[in-house]
Amino acid sequence: MFRALVLAAALLPLTAATDKGYRYILTGNPDDAKVSPQGGFLLEGGAADPEAAIRWMIKQSRGGDFLVLRASEEDDMHVSVPALGKVDSVETFIFDSSGPAYSPFVIEKIDQADAIFFAGGDQSEYVRFWKNTPVQAAVNRAIKRGVPVGGISAGLAILGQFQFESMGEYVTPDYALKDSYSSGITLGRDFLEISPLKGIITDTHFSQRNRLGRLMVFMARLLQDGWTSDAKGIGVDEETAVIVDNYGAARVTGKNDAVFVRLLQKPLVCRPGEPLTAEAFEVVNVSDGQEFDIKTWKGGGRRSRVDVVNGVLKTMN
Repeated sequence: MFRALVLAAALLPLTAATDKGYRYILTGNPDDAKVSPQGGFLLEGGAADPEAAIRWMIKQSRGGDFLVLRASEEDDMHVSVPALGKVDSVETFIFDSSGPAYSPFVIEKIDQADAIFFAGGDQSEYVRFWKNTPVQAAVNRAIKRGVPVGGISAGLAILGQFQFESMGEYVTPDYALKDSYSSGITLGRDFLEISPLKGIITDTHFSQRNRLGRLMVFMARLLQDGWTSDAKGIGVDEETAVIVDNYGAARVTGKNDAVFVRLLQKPLVCRPGEPLTAEAFEVVNVSDGQEFDIKTWKGGGRRSRVDVVNGVLKTMN
């Protein structure tokens, strides 16, 4: 009986409230697990984590220390992660500012993590709190040593080489298509060093919020502003995830689709104050169980060509 009570107590989250700009929550063993994670990347569209995706991340972590980074006051993964697989611990840091990004304790925990997951919330806070700080450097070190890294919603938005930082007003597809340089369209780059996602910008809650046009504007801007010569985007639906291995082989899991979009030529009209006109977006809708090779940009799914003419999407086939 006593042993059962001790075990139950160990599984309860331990919360450490601090006056240093963060809250720390621990479930499980506080010590370093000393395992060898196997890498990979998890792109979740939002609303809910597909169970198969979290199981995959636990497997890649080799049952080690599962670290969640966020800026919203939630600790839901302390229930869902242990329910889906055995881990040494689940740890969460909830940031209130950029101050904790310089905390030796925070950096130590990132350096010891065997899986790192960016929760949903507001990606502008993630950029403001973590970019050009020791947290950014520590996560990039983790990627290099083979730690699986993933994110949902706002957490997904920061995974590509290019990011919609959402520093301004809320950007709907109509808002973006009417003016590619609207003040709300704040783009950034080179936050995380994820090799398979080089040259890629992501978007979230994709079909549910009809964000194809918005992603196309982001991609057109990347070409127009000279950030890349081959713009690629991945939009992920809610309750859906893209599991990517270290070499760019991707598999979709979940209830809906992931959408892979490519634009090879500069837009015809992409100027401040004018609606976008850009031709020949290649769009591939990939469903549960289907695979897509990000490196070669080939794979299964439903293909179409979409043009944008004077801010209006036109499907050509």
